[in-house]
Amino acid sequence: MKRVFALILGITFWAGAATVITGVQSNVRKAEVNQATDAAYRDGLFLGQFDANRGRTAHVCVGRWSTVSDRTSFAAGYEAGYAKSEE
Repeated sequence: MKRVFALILGITFWAGAATVITGVQSNVRKAEVNQATDAAYRDGLFLGQFDANRGRTAHVCVGRWSTVSDRTSFAAGYEAGYAKSEE
């Protein structure tokens, strides 16, 4: 009886851990896909790399985009591109 209980408890723990790990990984992948398909993020990424490669100081010009979500995406992309090119 104790063996059966321990086995069931072990399987339950393993299944729960696997579900949590898979959920975290899928959220990371979704964020990567969203950034890869987001025009504002890609624009910011390009301009950030462009400015960093030419030795310009970082200047996020979010006025290129009209919505708050696009401006946020552009700023995140710009910062990522600028930091990536400085490495």
